[in-house]
Amino acid sequence: MRAAFEGLHPDVDRRLDELDRTPAFYFDSITQLRMDTWSRGRVTLVGDAGYCPGPAVGGSTSLAVVGAYVLAGEPARAGGDHERAFPAYERAMAEHVRGSHAAALSAAKTLIPRSRLGVRGLAQGARLISALPAGPGRALLRLTTRSARLYNSMTVDDYAFA
Repeated sequence: MRAAFEGLHPDVDRRLDELDRTPAFYFDSITQLRMDTWSRGRVTLVGDAGYCPGPAVGGSTSLAVVGAYVLAGEPARAGGDHERAFPAYERAMAEHVRGSHAAALSAAKTLIPRSRLGVRGLAQGARLISALPAGPGRALLRLTTRSARLYNSMTVDDYAFA
């Protein structure tokens, strides 16, 4: 950790010093779950269990809510036949999941810089955005947030629930 982050900023150095004094420390990788299918037999997965875009990149809850709705709708449409419903659920969600995975990878490249220059650029960009008045700052973030546009534009079928 020190080799990668020491000297970036006095605040970072102070936090690195705390690593030597803390009794507990959590550090993990950010990963993305990709599966060929989310169903086997009478069991299927929804949300993060099946198609999580990845932590810290957003969209997980939106995708899970849409997935839960589709997972409720497809069995209703198939008259309770899971052998027809689960593949239909996967087909209905496939485009949303692919888009979410792509947006997450793009966001991760921004959130997780690969160089010291990238870290400094991210920190400076965050400072600049936070210095803007609230209205223009939010407008700028909306323009640059691919995942927000993706999740705001998701459409699903209307299901007839009994």
